[in-house]
Parts: sequence; C-alpha cells; structure tokens
Amino acid sequence: MAQFVCRMAMPTGEIVERMFAAESEAALRRELEEKDFLLLNVRRRSPALETIVGIIRFRPRLSSREFLFFNQEFAALLKAGLPILTSLDILIDRRKNATFKRALVDVRERVKSGEALSDAFAAQGDLFPRLYSSSLASGERSGELPTVLKRYIHYTRNLLAIQRKVVSAMIYPAIVLIMSAIVLSLMVFYIIPKFNSFLTEFGAELPLITKFLVAVAVTSQAHWKVILVAVVGGVAFFIWWKGTETGRLAFDRYKMRIPVVGGILHDYAQNRFTRTLGTLVSGGIPLVTSLDLSARAVGNAYYELQLLGSAAKVREGQTLWESIEKTGLVSDITVEMIKVGESTGALVEMLDNSSEFTEEEIDYQLTKLVTLIEPLMLVFLAVVVAGMLLAIYLPLLQVVGGQGTTGV
Repeated sequence: MAQFVCRMAMPTGEIVERMFAAESEAALRRELEEKDFLLLNVRRRSPALETIVGIIRFRPRLSSREFLFFNQEFAALLKAGLPILTSLDILIDRRKNATFKRALVDVRERVKSGEALSDAFAAQGDLFPRLYSSSLASGERSGELPTVLKRYIHYTRNLLAIQRKVVSAMIYPAIVLIMSAIVLSLMVFYIIPKFNSFLTEFGAELPLITKFLVAVAVTSQAHWKVILVAVVGGVAFFIWWKGTETGRLAFDRYKMRIPVVGGILHDYAQNRFTRTLGTLVSGGIPLVTSLDLSARAVGNAYYELQLLGSAAKVREGQTLWESIEKTGLVSDITVEMIKVGESTGALVEMLDNSSEFTEEEIDYQLTKLVTLIEPLMLVFLAVVVAGMLLAIYLPLLQVVGGQGTTGV
C-alpha cells in the first residue's frame, strides 16, 4: 500500500496532519469522507524514499508479554465501568516503553476526535497485530468489549505458553553450538598456528588430521578478511533473500520438511491457525474474514498462502473442512473436528479442542526432541574435542617416541 500524508479537519474542528496507508488516493478520500473528516490537503510519499526509509529505519517492537499486561489492565478498567478515554489516560501514565506510550497517546487522540478504537489501533501499523484491531471491532459492534479483550488475553496466553516451550527446548542445543564455535575458532586462529611452529622446529612428520587442521588454520589466518567479507555477505544476502516474497515462501516451506523439527513447526503453525480462527469466530466476526485473518497470523508464508486459497474457496461456497483438507497441511483429526463443528454448530468448541490436542502433541514432540538432541550434542562435542586433541597430541607422541629411539 502507498503512504499518504493528509492535512484534514476533524469533526471537532481541530486541524491535524497524519499519515495513512491506502491502495490509492481516491480510496483514501472515500474512507476519510465516510468518517466525516474534511480533507484539506493530501500528498503521496515518494516510493523511492519509502524504500530507503524502510531499509534503514529501525522498526520498533512491542513484546507480547508487555502487550498482554496492558490488555489485562485495560479489560479490568473497562469491566469496572470506566470510559475508554479515562482508561487509556490511566494506562498511558503507567507505560515505560516510549514507543508503546507514543502509540497509545495517538490512539487516545484518535478516539477523542471520534475515531473507533479498533481503527485507532489499526492506524499504528505493524506495532499491534491485525488480529487485535479486528477483535476490538467485533467487541465494538456487539457492545462486549471487555469480553472480547478477555478472549484475546486467553488466546495470547496460550500462544506465549507454546513459544516458551519451543524456546526452552532450543536453549541447550544453541549453547552447545556456540561453545563449539568458540573452541574451533580458538584452535584455528591461535593454538594450531603456534603448535605448527613448535613442531616445525623438530622437523616432525605431521599426521593427516594435523595437516588438515594446520592447512585450515594457515588459510584462515592468511585470508581472514576475505572469509569475513564472504560470511557477512552471505548472511546479508540470506536476510535479503528471506525478506523477499519468493525467499520467504521457499524458506518457510523448507523449514517444515526438516526431520523432527519440521513437524513441531508445522504443529505450531496449525495451532496458531486454529486458536486464531476460534477466537475470531467466537467474537462474531464472519467466517471468511476470520479465515483470512487467521491465515495471516500463522507466521509461515507457505502455510499462509495455502490457507488464503481455502478462504477464497469458502467465499465461493465450499465448506470450511473441505477447503482446509485439500491443502494437505492440517491434520486429519483437526479436519474431522472442524467437520463435526460445522455440522453441529459447535465450530468454536471443536477448534478449541483441536488447539488443545495440538498443544499436547507439540509438548510431546518437544520432550522427544530434547531427549534425542542432548546425547547427540554430547557426541558432537566429544567428537570435536577428541579430534582436536588427536591432531595435537599424535605428532607430539611421535616426536617424543622418535627422540626416545634416538637416545637408545
């Protein structure tokens, strides 16, 4: 979408200047007119400038945990009967995150000028999830905003619990790999070159494994700048490629094919989809809209693309379970639960049951992964250390043995 800077008069008579994202200037004018805003001036930001700014700009992030705490407080204040503006004033004063605080101030000003709460949060761009603003919109339509917030809080807690389990399972392998990289770097750039000079003085014949490590060390020291540039360039290219639509699609598809780990990532994406869909449908959002938003919330481009195709088929009149089954990405038991839910009118309950079952499966797979990976990491580390020791001590033993034979 293009970015437009608009100078306009609010319904209260206040003149403000704000930036909006829209497909075209005409679409933006229609949208603002529907909200009773008088557009005085509009200019489109340069596409080239947008690209450059998008590359060099640091994108602020808001932690899910901090946003969860905010919504818990917000829901409590609304449930106690406080108006939205009063609740926002109280919550803004308690925020320590400067980015979050600025966004909430803008939300408050937009609501104060007559804008809907959901639209005010949606106007903050990528800082807040699209799912959140859609949930708020359903709460505003039904008049049950505290209930919708409570449902969103429950949804966020479930996702955070799964994320914590995944991160905990990855900590041990990450530490072992980092330590291995540090040991290898010390050996290659410091220990082996000194050891090579020591053996050269004795004129010892080096074993094959020692020759290999010495060759690697000498080459690395002589061309470390080239290696550094190649590594940095490779990482930069990978990040750029993964940022493209084609690269992200290919990488996300490949991730789900990795043995053991791919299954966990697949289940995690499915869990996010069913959790999100259940939350949106229970909030009164139409099924097609909920399906579209849920597909974009899975965090996997390949999974998202297939599910968006399902949303198009449902829009054409196909049942939800049939459209999802044809993607081949959703487990059979989940498809059966959705089928039963559609036929009995208990879709939300079936989606929740499916999510709980998938969470149990993820927990089991993570436990199995940790059980499998711990001995593999120990074996890997043992092989690295043993190889290094063998490369160092084998020529030393040969030198000592040679000197002992000469002495006799």
